[in-house]
Amino acid sequence: MKVRLPDVTLVLIDGTCPELSRLSLQDSMAQVECPDVLVCSPYDIDVPGTQWIKTPNWSDRLGPSAFIWYELPDLVKTDWMLLTSWDAWVIDASLWSNEFLDYDYVGAPWWYNDGFNVGHGLLRSRRLLKFLTANKEAFPLAHPEDDLLSRNYRPALEKHGFRWAPEQLASRFMFECTRPSHNSRHFMFHDSFNFPFVLDRDRLTERLRLMLENPYLQKGSKIAELRAGRMPLILPRLAAAV
Repeated sequence: MKVRLPDVTLVLIDGTCPELSRLSLQDSMAQVECPDVLVCSPYDIDVPGTQWIKTPNWSDRLGPSAFIWYELPDLVKTDWMLLTSWDAWVIDASLWSNEFLDYDYVGAPWWYNDGFNVGHGLLRSRRLLKFLTANKEAFPLAHPEDDLLSRNYRPALEKHGFRWAPEQLASRFMFECTRPSHNSRHFMFHDSFNFPFVLDRDRLTERLRLMLENPYLQKGSKIAELRAGRMPLILPRLAAAV
């Protein structure tokens, strides 16, 4: 059963993997219902019920990050945006909590022990990104932008009133490179090496075929990581809500 998120815009960001992104977006839309679904890509990823925002062919990783920070806030009408990509989507809508919306940045717990451990924020408030746009000199963009926001800029941004989700709640929201256990449940996930944990055999085979056919992914490490069976670190201290 779908979960309605009236205050959230679903946003797909893609510049390299349109076929994989189409499947990802369809998976998210099967789980959640948002007032607007934006497809931000140089490719027309034709999924019914979406709006295509044609972007440039980004030449580096700063391109999509700059788009998210400086252009997306003017395109989104809701107070929050849920970012997805070819390797990040909603997997269990029953794990949604309106408590997520008490925060400006909700992402995956990482592996640090210094209090700045919630990164790769896929749920972000519009007001946070509008603030970054208005304060480019104080908070310049660099890669990787999730590490920059969550570990470098977070203390200063918190002084301006912006809030990061605590680890336990963030763990309920998503997993990436760490999990509380092998069978913990999460609202969404990120990274293709986690495909075996979120896809059945047939769907995994389809994703792998598309990865093997994709010129961009042929040059990177994602296929090798998946073939090698890379797994997220199991860190029981990240107490999963479910």
